[in-house]
Amino acid sequence: MQRLVNTGLVLKVLLPFFVCLSVCSGNLFAQTKLSADVTIRQLHQNKVIRVEKQIFFTSNGNLVIHYTYPQEYYMITNSLGETSVYQPAANEVMNINDKSLSSQTEFFTLFMTPAYSDLNLTNLGFTLQGIKKDGSNIVKTFSPTLKADKEISKATVVCQKDKPIYSAFYGKNGKILKKTYYTNYVSYPNISFPATITQISYDTKGDSVIKKEEYKNIKTNNFSKDALFDYKVPKGAKRVNPYNITK
Repeated sequence: MQRLVNTGLVLKVLLPFFVCLSVCSGNLFAQTKLSADVTIRQLHQNKVIRVEKQIFFTSNGNLVIHYTYPQEYYMITNSLGETSVYQPAANEVMNINDKSLSSQTEFFTLFMTPAYSDLNLTNLGFTLQGIKKDGSNIVKTFSPTLKADKEISKATVVCQKDKPIYSAFYGKNGKILKKTYYTNYVSYPNISFPATITQISYDTKGDSVIKKEEYKNIKTNNFSKDALFDYKVPKGAKRVNPYNITK
């Protein structure tokens, strides 16, 4: 039986891409609950990783993610990063307190904040340096203010009206480290969300990692009775140490 160590590997692969655009809690828009089905495909060195999950987010910051492929497990977290990961096949749960796992690191929650048009970069230690028009688009340039940041020289966000359609982070050598495309916007009362997010990251050798997220069945109301907004880990689950797990 596969244990949570494999779950940890999946998280290790995927979470760094969310952390780069993590957001502060802020005041959310009128929606109190949202859900969606998400498919993530990541391509690196001709290998594809596919992950499927269901997201259930409440505006108080509580987030339940039900991973359905390649393994089934549940991730329950809040805006503080207080997280439980439960694997039903083994009836095991690990508890982690890590801000990088905060519910606010999901792209889904980013677009529920008033600062989504700037990808909330000013709350990530960036300062707005300039705004210019490029045809019908608005291009915003940001520079990092954290002295400890030795990798990023600047960031740009391109918007059509107030909707981000592209962002990029540049290294000290002027080359792009990471770029993201936001497409296929869907609109609901008080929220507009890109149903497809494509991210390309580059390492020092010039190799790229391509990650594509597709959101479907986005709901802001009329949830089914089995919606997992209030999902709880079963009381009989065995607690395991996330840093000392064997197969």
